[in-house]
Amino acid sequence: MRLKVELHREAVWFIRHRCSDAEVDAFYGHLEKIRTKPIANSEAVADPGLSRYMLRFFRFAHCIAIFQYRPAEDRIIVRQCRRIRPRRRRKPNDAPPGP
Repeated sequence: MRLKVELHREAVWFIRHRCSDAEVDAFYGHLEKIRTKPIANSEAVADPGLSRYMLRFFRFAHCIAIFQYRPAEDRIIVRQCRRIRPRRRRKPNDAPPGP
């Protein structure tokens, strides 16, 4: 069953003004996966600034989208999108930092 999706105005602004065409395509492509299996295709996150309840997020391109899942209403509300720093890949010969 596919869930209804709402986008908060902050998420709409981010998608329209901060994302490239490839990032927008990645966002909507992953959102389709979320609509069918929200728990399996996302991770839990706690952000007291957005909600006092547990939220979920999914990654797209170099960004994340934080959403609220309401199973009783068959609805997802995308609350915010953010850019994240790409992970730095270690070279095979790099030793982990230590004392």
